[in-house]
Amino acid sequence: MASIKKRPNGSYQATIYVGRDDDGKQLFKYVTKSTMKECKAAAREIEQQLIDGSLSQVDNIRIAEWIKNWIDIHNKQYSPSVIVLYKGYLKNHFRPFFKQMKFKDLREIHIKKLQNELLGKMSSTSARRVMSCLRPILYDALKNRNPMKDVKLPKEEKVDYSDVPTTEKFRAIHSAVKGTRDEPIILLAGWCGLRREEIFALKPNDLNFDNCTIRIDEAYVINDQGKYEIKTTKSENGLRTVAAPPYLMNLINDVIKNGFTLTKKERKVIEITEIKNKEEKLIFPMRPDSYTSYLAKLVKDKKIPKTRLHFLRHYHATWLYENDVLDHLAAERLGHDIKVLKAIYQHLGVQKKETINKKIIELQQQEIN
Repeated sequence: MASIKKRPNGSYQATIYVGRDDDGKQLFKYVTKSTMKECKAAAREIEQQLIDGSLSQVDNIRIAEWIKNWIDIHNKQYSPSVIVLYKGYLKNHFRPFFKQMKFKDLREIHIKKLQNELLGKMSSTSARRVMSCLRPILYDALKNRNPMKDVKLPKEEKVDYSDVPTTEKFRAIHSAVKGTRDEPIILLAGWCGLRREEIFALKPNDLNFDNCTIRIDEAYVINDQGKYEIKTTKSENGLRTVAAPPYLMNLINDVIKNGFTLTKKERKVIEITEIKNKEEKLIFPMRPDSYTSYLAKLVKDKKIPKTRLHFLRHYHATWLYENDVLDHLAAERLGHDIKVLKAIYQHLGVQKKETINKKIIELQQQEIN
């Protein structure tokens, strides 16, 4: 029960016991209102929060420090790459904005100001991602007092898929890299739909040359220290076996036998080099981010149609769709949940949809005639 007293200036102050700290010291919350009625109502609200377990005790904690500790505490609940991303948000956005601010001083206007600053230097989609990271962190600290709860996040921009190759552009890309070290990598993305991190985690024992299949069960990803390491695939759906044409299998076999050519600069950034078992060695011993930078330069220098490995994976999804591969089989091949496949990829098959729509109209028209 709160203790309420009248102050010399005529206002009323309630003292509410909220528990003890780690050292056994009693903790109190104080609320001051101009009338007894308002003071009682405010005290009851705090007492109810205490009963519900939603009362926050973070008023004097610095926001930036709380965010840092929150990320550290949750480092096993998110993938290493997400933790690295969140740490980047803290360093580049949250800490510079909140500085030494404490939770007791945080208001909705501060959240809106942060969001506005983000929108001034990045896309709406990127700003949405940063703010989406902040929302659960503030809720854990402030519960229902979270000043962000009524703030609308920026809209997610429509992804520009204009750089996803058409069949003709993919043939041009393939032709440009034919006979080079890049050909099997390009085909693994474009013909098999492998993710970038899956391609660079492949080992000789992942390939079955008799059946022309590739097992995908690992990915070469960034850990929470910002370094690359071999981990299991992105999700349970990512564990799969993919059929590949003999032409591609032979290309990969040649790389296994003869090695993957690396420049001096590329050799310096390899982080997995001490594997002695040949079957456990990486077929393409290169960091995924290094290859992304290399491919961007290659596209520019050779005047290849603009692309990225991720867009080649989109191309493969479109190719499956255009060739009437059943949704559940396409999802399995790409290592996706079927709902995700439909949401992300099927908008790419515009021409296919138009053809189907025309066919539907024709069939229905025939019924009338």
